[in-house]
Amino acid sequence: MISGPSTSSQGIPPEEIEPETQYLLTEAIETENRCFNEGCQRTERYRVPLSTRKMLLNQYKYYVPKSNRLCDQHLVIKAWDFLDSLRSHYLQTFTAKHIQDMMSLKDVVDSAFLRFENIDDMEDNAIHTWIGLNKAQFNQMFTEVPQLLEIPKATLALAAYLMKLRTGGDSNERLATLLKVSRRTVEMWLHQVRYLLTEYFVPRNLGLNHIYRQQLVARNLAIPQSLFASFEGVDRPIVIFDGTYCYVEKSSNYLYQKKNLYLHKYRNLVKPFLLVACDGHIIEVSGPYPATESDANIMKALFQNEDGELRSFFEAGDVFILDRGFRDAVPFLESLGYKIYTPESLEQGETQLPTVKANKAVTICRWVVEAVNGRFKRDFKLLRQDYFNTASKNLMVHFEVAAALINAFHPPILNRSDAQEILQLINRYMHVDNRLSTYVISNNLNRRRAQFQPIDLILVSLGTYQIKQARSYYGEHVRANGSYVIEVCREVDSDLLQELSTTETTWLLRGRIKSRHISNRIYFVYILVDSSLSGRDAIIQYCCNCIVGKRTVGCCAHTMSIIWYLGWARYQDNIVPPAERVSISYYFKGVSRTCNRNFYTRKIYTTK
Repeated sequence: MISGPSTSSQGIPPEEIEPETQYLLTEAIETENRCFNEGCQRTERYRVPLSTRKMLLNQYKYYVPKSNRLCDQHLVIKAWDFLDSLRSHYLQTFTAKHIQDMMSLKDVVDSAFLRFENIDDMEDNAIHTWIGLNKAQFNQMFTEVPQLLEIPKATLALAAYLMKLRTGGDSNERLATLLKVSRRTVEMWLHQVRYLLTEYFVPRNLGLNHIYRQQLVARNLAIPQSLFASFEGVDRPIVIFDGTYCYVEKSSNYLYQKKNLYLHKYRNLVKPFLLVACDGHIIEVSGPYPATESDANIMKALFQNEDGELRSFFEAGDVFILDRGFRDAVPFLESLGYKIYTPESLEQGETQLPTVKANKAVTICRWVVEAVNGRFKRDFKLLRQDYFNTASKNLMVHFEVAAALINAFHPPILNRSDAQEILQLINRYMHVDNRLSTYVISNNLNRRRAQFQPIDLILVSLGTYQIKQARSYYGEHVRANGSYVIEVCREVDSDLLQELSTTETTWLLRGRIKSRHISNRIYFVYILVDSSLSGRDAIIQYCCNCIVGKRTVGCCAHTMSIIWYLGWARYQDNIVPPAERVSISYYFKGVSRTCNRNFYTRKIYTTK
């Protein structure tokens, strides 16, 4: 068909033709490789919902083929003004398949795109995009909280609140426009739903009273259960504690401003505090606490009262997994009889953790709480943007509702299929000394070059936590000079070979990895490889001079970078470094010595 006639049949100039007759019918370019909005380069793409395709055809005379995609931003857009700019870009003819598809789209003229009062008529992906739930979960909310049905237009009211949590940046005016009601009605709905969910939904899905101790024990995963909780013949609950951040605006109330300025990030924030089970179930949230309050002080305050809820719920012998920020609270908690596990810290005079301390398998269990923190920020945009001070009194209420929604509708974290194999490796290497590290230190190999012959390997990239870090490490090196230097020493000391019970086919690799935090720091990675073996058995031992580089249980990200690249990445044809399109430039406009803080302006450029 045509994208726009030059003149009408009566000879009327095109500028005098009414807008609805200016274009008869236009088709988007049929492609799955990008968003059909010309020039959009966003990588998150979804199939265009059926309701959106019907709406565009019937209201805008714009046909979108069935296979086309929309990015995550244009999927939820309500202003389609950009369509006019697309019409003039190309002419297309319609195939018989297109015409048949268009006829099927003519059956519904009025789209049910945001008709939550008739939610069964809405597309599943549109529902999830706007409220983060599916139809069954949305209906389940009314089963769990029947008091919601007392609100006029209850489905719209609940949808409005969930949309507010989900989208965050949408103002009440925009929500009112989307739902075709007044702003005052939306604000009334938000208040009513927030109160009912806090009163009835949250207590059923969050808090120490919603779960029994034995249920908490049942949520222990295999690895932490085996490492920390199986002693004295009694299984104990394992709980991971951590604080997270919610950013807030600066305030003209200077006392409030001082309490909420976090100097580590140079931002204003408050701290909700999480208690999480091993499978990601949120036991309780507490707070919010000032940014100036440390995790250790929060922890001591929570357990200070002998008659408090936490002291009544947890018993002596229960297991707490903490990070290094809690170290000042460890003696107090241990005096109450709790079993505390934290990653080890450097003692005075130490530059690297001994092997036994580095092997302490706390991080392998503690990552769960970080995953839960990520769910809050990923699924509830309201909690990841700067919170308005005028609404900050409701911040913790929204956080509790979000936690209850995660508990009710998010799947728990399950045991890995290879959990038993991982446990066998941990038990096998837990008390194995890193003799390669001793050899490197005693022979001062970090400063010796003669024995090592450089191999210039052209870097491509990498790609689960340490693997992603490894990919980024390689990306930093390849962007500098297009290559990465790994050195090989084929003559290994016979005493070391004898000590490790290996053969003369063993050779030593050395790689140099730049620190991700400090520009002028280089980490030396050593890997002892037996070329007569294959797979994981070929790696005899490894070490690095980073803080946890003496591990024999697992390895640091620097070592993983070398292993990942040599074992897989260099054999791939088309691998690029991460975030290749983004480069960062820093422009220092001045350095202030006040409070020993550097102030600068950062600009981010996207290269095309």
